Amino acid sequence: MKNKKILLKIYIIFASVIMASIIILALLGKKERIGYLSEFKINIEKTIELNDYIDIEEFTIDNKLNYDAITNYILTNESISIYSYDFRIKYYDKVFRNSDIYDVYPILNNLPDYVQSAKMGNNQGTPFGNLISTKIIDIEKIDNIKYVLKIKNKLIFYIINITLGIILIYLIINFNDFISFIKGKNIKKESIIYFYALLILIFSISIRIYWATQKDIFHQDEYYTVSFVNYQKWLKMDLSSIKNISGYEILDSILKSDNSIKDCINDIKELYKNTNDPQISNLYYTILRLFFIGTDTIEMKELMIRGAVLNCIFFIIGYIFLYKLLKLLFTDKNEYILFFLFIMSLSPISITFSHFLRPYQMQEMFFVVITYITIYTIYYNKYSFGNLILTSIITGLGYLILTSSMIFVFILSAMLFINYMLTLIKTKTKINFFMLQPLIEIKSYKIILYYAAAFISALLVSRIFYANFFGMLFNNTDRALGTIMISNNLFNFINNYAFNGLLILLLIFMIEGAIIKLLEKRKHINNICNFKLICFIIILSFIYVLLSDLIAPYKFEIRYTGTAYMLLLLLYIIIFLFIQDNNKLKYFILISISLFYIYNITDYKLFSYFYKKDEKLDVLKENMHVYGYKVFYNESFYGYYSLGYLNTNLYYTYIDDKTKLNDIIDNKFYFIVKDLYNKDYDLIFSSYKKEKISSYNGISIFKLMKTNLNN
Repeated sequence: MKNKKILLKIYIIFASVIMASIIILALLGKKERIGYLSEFKINIEKTIELNDYIDIEEFTIDNKLNYDAITNYILTNESISIYSYDFRIKYYDKVFRNSDIYDVYPILNNLPDYVQSAKMGNNQGTPFGNLISTKIIDIEKIDNIKYVLKIKNKLIFYIINITLGIILIYLIINFNDFISFIKGKNIKKESIIYFYALLILIFSISIRIYWATQKDIFHQDEYYTVSFVNYQKWLKMDLSSIKNISGYEILDSILKSDNSIKDCINDIKELYKNTNDPQISNLYYTILRLFFIGTDTIEMKELMIRGAVLNCIFFIIGYIFLYKLLKLLFTDKNEYILFFLFIMSLSPISITFSHFLRPYQMQEMFFVVITYITIYTIYYNKYSFGNLILTSIITGLGYLILTSSMIFVFILSAMLFINYMLTLIKTKTKINFFMLQPLIEIKSYKIILYYAAAFISALLVSRIFYANFFGMLFNNTDRALGTIMISNNLFNFINNYAFNGLLILLLIFMIEGAIIKLLEKRKHINNICNFKLICFIIILSFIYVLLSDLIAPYKFEIRYTGTAYMLLLLLYIIIFLFIQDNNKLKYFILISISLFYIYNITDYKLFSYFYKKDEKLDVLKENMHVYGYKVFYNESFYGYYSLGYLNTNLYYTYIDDKTKLNDIIDNKFYFIVKDLYNKDYDLIFSSYKKEKISSYNGISIFKLMKTNLNN
């Protein structure tokens, strides 16, 4: 008890110091300080762009620009009157400067008259920037530059996560002590559990929203989602129509929806008839369309946030039923209930689905809901006509989320039937062999008929809510039969996206524990509430993962199996079978696993379908026309340049006839080609200097500039 009090005091002191430090550092950073601009380096490319008459051919050797020669030319030629310089802000203060703690924000409003404009780099809080000058800068610094500092967002994010995580873990570990304290305050124990669960939920939602705001680029299928939601068609533009049109117009034709309620209703009517997506019904698209009411933006960020909020609602519904399910499985073992709520909510796969604009978060929710309803009904004998109708409706909606939900329900039905047969064998023959023991006792065939009626009638429910349901079902059946094989990546998917790399250690622990159990003839399993039900859910989830992977159209995609990973995390209970009598070891493992999950949510690279902009690809920055020859952004998303890098301010032209390349008369332009820059292009653009600025998945992007604009 003394140790717990000491640890609590240490933690309170530690947390107080950290929070006070953050507040003090934030307040100190707001104070304006004086620095100076230094490390001036002329930016050749931008200076050439600002002075169109510079003939760069004179400074090109073997198709490579001689930077020393052209730099000397720029600095000595009196006819050049405008220059571009890169710079860095530096500081007189040795403490309050750009660092691992602070981002810097210079106030660039008191620059010398010869500086036309200045701005910092694209990265928020960067100390680097660029300025336009009307004279050569030959001084070491521009003094008296004010700046303020802000604490890095990542640092705050990490500290808050770790602090809240430790609080949750401490409360879970000291649950009994906390309850004893609460009893003296006449607060019900159940209310405290709800409070804990609410804390975990708020923490989980904040993580999801945060990462949704950090995502920059859609996955290719998310573009299809927006297109089906708004236009009920595949995202496929008429490439021949891309003739000198702006990037804004291109995105407008793909992403923009009418923000009126009337247009939303019309879209929902069309979605009911046919989404024109052969794999996904109208349910998810309809709900997402409702969330697009009031927006007519083409900004991907806003669409991402709206989609993430919807997914968070699905997560909350699933979370409520997950709590109910864990309560049924563990009854008064509250440390287990809260532990599994915690790690399931923070599993990489669940967070992945929260920012992915496809119906997989919704399917994860359905698996939890239907599992709980089925087990609850059987366990507490809650059969009724009303419950039958409710189960049928929920199952029918589940079929509409994704047709793979039918696989989950089929496996559930088969396992119920098998357990009915095992119950029958146990009752009739008195066989006590553990392999033939039912995981859930079903004593009457009427229960099997009950669920057969619910799950089959659910097909009618699906048809009522979606006119093309059976057409979609047959299409998905043909698709599945053509891709039957097990993925080589399945174990890695489960290990990384559900267990955070701990699955191998868990399996080793299971083997060692089983050996010890056999040698010592321990019966720990009997001490775990409803262990057979836990095994039932684990087996149900595992079989679904195997079958869904077997028929998945793309074996490298996590989405097809990942919606059942959350329930697979119940495997962790194996650890506690053998150590539950050792509270110190049990809580040590609870702490270690929980902290590991907290640590891993700080790295977006552990999530799938999460894309940040790559500066090496985000290269279309200058005010030049963009020509695509036999390739464009969305000719095919699989392998080509993402629309996330499309500059809405530039103009684009698609060309599919080589002879039309001769019609290009721009002095400078971007050129996107599907293959390497070959001799044919050299002949056509013989008067241009070419520079390869990026390449990505089979395409190359060049910047071409006329070598002699005076000719």
